[in-house]
Amino acid sequence: MFFPITFLIGVLGGAAIYTATTLRRHPRQISRRVALALLWFWTAIVVYFTFGTPSGGGQTLNLKPLDVTNSADILDAVLNVLMFAPSGILLALLPVRWHQAALCGFLGSLTIEATQYLTRSGRSADINDLTTNTLGTLIGFACTAAVLTLTPTNHSTHTHTRQQKQDAL
Repeated sequence: MFFPITFLIGVLGGAAIYTATTLRRHPRQISRRVALALLWFWTAIVVYFTFGTPSGGGQTLNLKPLDVTNSADILDAVLNVLMFAPSGILLALLPVRWHQAALCGFLGSLTIEATQYLTRSGRSADINDLTTNTLGTLIGFACTAAVLTLTPTNHSTHTHTRQQKQDAL
């Protein structure tokens, strides 16, 4: 029952954000409006996975570092990185710098872990989740920023083409 509600909140909230930013014409780029809407949708899905599924094995707080000899811990770390990579991808499409993206990933994860601990939701507040979620945000941001840096924009393409025409004359 929790998933359909979360999904609906994600879709409706994303549509509302896109509509509101379109009506305000801010941000001007459609890609940034879409990124904001998708960031809301991603947040709703993360809330579902954070509170809608059981985890933690009855332990309310884990401050032990990642056990690299335990395959279940490694899998959990990889899944957390993958779950937060979309936030970094979407933040890279907004006018955000890497340290701001890292802070967003850290604070978002800290909010999740603190809420899990304070509400006694049945899930474990885990220091490893905090680090792997932040790492996932940074990896998503870095990959997207690299692609955006290597991809020529329309402006630079037109400038380059214009320069070639002038050189030919």
